[in-house]
Amino acid sequence: MRRWCFAVACAVAGAAHAACPPDPADGAAVAAGPVSLAWRAEPGAIVQGEPFSLLLKVCPAQAVLTAVDATMPEHRHGMNYRPSLRALGDGRWRADGLLWHMSGRWELRFDLRHEGSVHTLRQDVALR
Repeated sequence: MRRWCFAVACAVAGAAHAACPPDPADGAAVAAGPVSLAWRAEPGAIVQGEPFSLLLKVCPAQAVLTAVDATMPEHRHGMNYRPSLRALGDGRWRADGLLWHMSGRWELRFDLRHEGSVHTLRQDVALR
């Protein structure tokens, strides 16, 4: 009986781990150390001056997304809005209230907390 329980536990753990790193269908991937995430904009392509949301998949699912922000490094400024975060369960998150008011290079920043450590992931996005 114990061997069967161990085999089931291993199978369940393996299935949970198989979801990480995020699937390419979850969006653009970025990783740092033991955490990774994938994001995609909603309702689709990011358009200058139009509000948008991000749908995110965090790995491992136990990591907590604590902040999402974006800046324009060449211009030394960020967004005029602070996005709100909502946990959707199973490592999925939604960030609402983003708006990029200028075209150019934006740097997305994602802060995550996992196992007592804070991790910052960054990804450049060109808005044309």
